[in-house]
Amino acid sequence: MSNGSRPATGPAAQLLDLVATAVGLTVAAAVVAGFDLGGPPANRGAAVLGAAGLLVAVHAAGGALVRRFPPDRSCASCLGALLLVPVLLAAEPAALWLAVRLAGGLGLPAGLSGPGATVVAAVVVMLVGVTVRQLWSVLADHDGDGAALRGVARHLLAVAGLALVVAVLDGAVLANGPGWRQLLTLVALGAVLGPKFSRLSLPGRGVRLRSAAGLAVATAGNLLKLWLVTWLSTWMELPLSLAGFAAFAAAALLVAVVMLPTSVAGRWAADPGGPSLPGAVAELYGRLPPAL
Repeated sequence: MSNGSRPATGPAAQLLDLVATAVGLTVAAAVVAGFDLGGPPANRGAAVLGAAGLLVAVHAAGGALVRRFPPDRSCASCLGALLLVPVLLAAEPAALWLAVRLAGGLGLPAGLSGPGATVVAAVVVMLVGVTVRQLWSVLADHDGDGAALRGVARHLLAVAGLALVVAVLDGAVLANGPGWRQLLTLVALGAVLGPKFSRLSLPGRGVRLRSAAGLAVATAGNLLKLWLVTWLSTWMELPLSLAGFAAFAAAALLVAVVMLPTSVAGRWAADPGGPSLPGAVAELYGRLPPAL
């Protein structure tokens, strides 16, 4: 998936991946229950950088594998890509588990318990890292068509939408805890809620009709994503709960309204799909074949 930006290459790309992954690890360690990168600041920093370094190495190896597929739409390329994506997605939790085990073996304060916590932590690391990369593209003026800016905006608006849901809906509850941890929990959940998981060409002409159609589609999609978000949050220190279908529906509509500006902006951009989960994988491992 192309986002129109000029990505960093060589050592610069690896350094950016290291920083983005380290930020993702720090957020995940703060919000995911059973994932610990504690201890004194020096030891904690060593554990974060060590784990990030191993994940970057996995990304580099996966990128080399991706580039072996020809960039065409042949049946072989399509089948290879479809088989490759699940492997790359599975590589993230496996690499995170190995990194934490190696850090613990070296005496660093790192721990990770259970497959659920491992998968949730890996998802948080990946998607928070995507936002960090997009933010760098914006700040470094490498965002040619504004796709990275839309990605950052979608993440921030998703966080704002979740905060609004918790503030105004009686059926929405974010577990009590320190304010900074509640904020980081919303940041992590917003990273899951923000990306688009599919591309749709909406019918109709004119801003009002297409915006109304987009709002309806976004609300339906957010129902499913909010269910996923609340389910994933059960592995977090401060879970988010929504009581009943009415609360889910109202929350989905609120989030859709808050995020509507980025959805409308994406309709007329060069990349109408906006940021997506396949795009997140592509940013980690290199551009996937066009068959996807």
